Amino acid sequence: MRRTRWIITAVAVLSLTTAGASSASQGSSNVTIDLISRASAINDLVDIGPVGFGPGDVYVFSDRLFLTSAPGDQIGRSDGRCILIDPATFRFDCSGTISLPDGDIMLAGTFTLIEGTTSVGAIVGGTEAYRRVRGQGSVELGPFEGPHDVTLELVLNP
Repeated sequence: MRRTRWIITAVAVLSLTTAGASSASQGSSNVTIDLISRASAINDLVDIGPVGFGPGDVYVFSDRLFLTSAPGDQIGRSDGRCILIDPATFRFDCSGTISLPDGDIMLAGTFTLIEGTTSVGAIVGGTEAYRRVRGQGSVELGPFEGPHDVTLELVLNP
């Protein structure tokens, strides 16, 4: 039954990406996907060097992803690592991979990891259905464990 639900969700996501169904879409090759991100057990800050927050510390995470239209059904995962640049502002340089049923989307950028902030990063590539993707992704941070609002603004045919 779980596999059937995953296949139905994959078809729904694929139809979103191929139909360009979104209020922010500007054409058949532009797609916006709105997601909710929730923390998993993999959500750690690795303290490098002196004790306490310092440049070079690494934040590693793996979040569960849900469509905003179906917040109870996990459709993917967001894995990433962020290097702390400025402890005073909690600014990190991050890279990550969003894994969806029809492919992966890779992102990179500078993020401020403080509840209530919105950070925007570049979509730098992808695999399978997203192999030619570009665009940007934004994350509005909720509480540490989530949920966080994630918006992917994709250009699928550059």
